Amino acid sequence: MRVAVLGGGITGLFVSKFLAEEGADVTLYEPQDLGHFSVHAAGLIEPYRFDRMNTTGMIVKMLKYMRRGVTSLRQLDGRWVLELLKTLNRDPPEEAWSTIREMAKFSLRYYREMAEVRNDFDYRDDGLLEVYRSREELERGEEEEKRSPFKARFEVVDLEGFAGAVFFPDLSRLATEKFVARISRELEERKVRVRREEGKVQGNKVNGEEYDVVVLSNGVWMRRELTLPLTAFKGYGAWVRGESKFKNAMVLAEEGVAISPLSDHVKVTAGFSADFSTQGSMDLLGKVADVVKAEEVLRYSQGFRPCSPDGFPIIGRRGDWVVVTGACRLGWSYGPAMGRWSADLVLGKVRSLGYLSRYVEENPT
Repeated sequence: MRVAVLGGGITGLFVSKFLAEEGADVTLYEPQDLGHFSVHAAGLIEPYRFDRMNTTGMIVKMLKYMRRGVTSLRQLDGRWVLELLKTLNRDPPEEAWSTIREMAKFSLRYYREMAEVRNDFDYRDDGLLEVYRSREELERGEEEEKRSPFKARFEVVDLEGFAGAVFFPDLSRLATEKFVARISRELEERKVRVRREEGKVQGNKVNGEEYDVVVLSNGVWMRRELTLPLTAFKGYGAWVRGESKFKNAMVLAEEGVAISPLSDHVKVTAGFSADFSTQGSMDLLGKVADVVKAEEVLRYSQGFRPCSPDGFPIIGRRGDWVVVTGACRLGWSYGPAMGRWSADLVLGKVRSLGYLSRYVEENPT
């Protein structure tokens, strides 16, 4: 089977990996470096910290972020806005939660198994701190976790200089650029062809070359091929030489900033701006000055999080196309599962993913 995969972000890399392991003849189209718009992320594997976008609570949270200068509203996809308003506060079916819980377990397990084979991507499974400066916000965060459909293990802990933190012992992290290097080598070993060009799709042809199946995993840019309610939230990442006050990865909940101390750098990420442009920047170090003692910024990048109206991934098949996108800020957290589920659609092992296929199938049930 000949398969074209459009988009070399973390999801496209996993789709290509699983298909190649199944014996498919895979060509990956990516005009930038592999992982270009994905490596900015903190590398926190945190599928249990799932945010539904289409709730008044999430809208209030975004407004608070805007007041604190963490995020801005510059451009939203019109179809996304209409669908969000149409489904505002509408609960997804239990089947959706069942699927996403299964995906969370798969992804957490898969990263761990990859590290057991060879930990060349700074993998650590030492948990995650969700940190609060306000006691009121801490209590609110604790109550949200108690109501979470994931029923993840957590405990409230004291943390010097803060009101406290919610600690998730089962979550993990990695160095994004090292993981992209690892999976890129595996694709090369599996003879996956990488075309450094933008893939233009016409039916089952990409740039005039015919394939059995075309996988659209090119994030927010697939809006050109499919009419999807999909918008972009931009984030920024910095690789910092220096020291963190704490050894664990942490998210400063009120600021929306993530900090991950790794073997040769501290990764700092922030930003959730509604923006499709490649312009802009953010003072990341200023937001973490009381936690990270920075000596030098080694690298700086930005990326885009393709987001569905409710935050659930979009994975489905329409004819010769398989679509995989929409995990918002949890692309890394669900990457292995999204790649595996998409590969199963390509190979005909499954025909539909139910709720996750809601915007793709021509006649969804």
